[in-house]
Amino acid sequence: MSVAFDTPVSFGVGGQEDLFISELRVGEGIRSGGLDERHVELLMECVDTWPPIVVWGEDQVVVDGCHRVEAARRLGRQSVVGLRFLGSPEEAFLEAIRRNVSHGLPLSVADRRRAARRVLMRNPDWSDRRIASLCGLSDKTVGRIRRVGSLGIVPVDRRVGRDGKIRPVQPGEVRDRVRQALEENPAGSLRAIAAVAGASPETVRSVRARLQMNDPGLNEADLPAVVSKPSHETTMSVLSVFAQPECRNAQKPSQKEWTADRALSSCGEFTEWFSSTNVGGDWHNFLWTIPLGRVYEVVDEARRRAAVWTSFASLLEARSR
Repeated sequence: MSVAFDTPVSFGVGGQEDLFISELRVGEGIRSGGLDERHVELLMECVDTWPPIVVWGEDQVVVDGCHRVEAARRLGRQSVVGLRFLGSPEEAFLEAIRRNVSHGLPLSVADRRRAARRVLMRNPDWSDRRIASLCGLSDKTVGRIRRVGSLGIVPVDRRVGRDGKIRPVQPGEVRDRVRQALEENPAGSLRAIAAVAGASPETVRSVRARLQMNDPGLNEADLPAVVSKPSHETTMSVLSVFAQPECRNAQKPSQKEWTADRALSSCGEFTEWFSSTNVGGDWHNFLWTIPLGRVYEVVDEARRRAAVWTSFASLLEARSR
């Protein structure tokens, strides 16, 4: 279960409503030491500035606003303005942490660490930075909590980051598995290699690119697809590869008029088909137009077509022998 911290919380359609104080239930909470008396007294002096409290479930458990509820009770009020949180118990717990860290009476460092440990216990596959951003701690502090409080925290080899993407804890081991899978199946598609190595297609693309850049026999057909616009340095690096004579020749479209070749006139439709399938240097016009969601599909298809042409050339050449 994942909660996107940057997205707005989903509340009831009815918006704000008056909630009877007698029907509210204050749970265990995430604060140690109970209510802060000084904060309750301060709230009693500024009733008109209170934001709505947040409650969850049929029991109307207070997710955020325990001090406001207590201040309203001491003032003799029968109700308080609130909002209903829609979500699971775990999501309500995470929302309580997020709200108490971001506004009102800040959580103490000890309470934040205690909350981080509870989140780790329930979500061991979350990255240190993701938990740190929720609990108002540094990722190094969360990392220490993970190591020191490892008892009861399930070890995992992949973690979910703040962006929702899954990344390996030990990326070096994953790259080694990808490298080995590529050596065993060099013509395999990105998705096929990713499935074998237990990695993402983007990781496979990255490892394959490094291997190919170190290969003196690199040519245009071997270059990986680019899924995001590179930096100036990256662009110049790629252009330097294409500056090689064999790559410059590969970019130039064939100028030969195959349909006008009399020696091929007996080949039937071959000359028209061969001319229509000619690909020149205009491929770079489409490099940035392909949606990111279709990059891997296009890469796989381009490699498949390259393999077909290689087979065609090899078999045709074999005839001359």
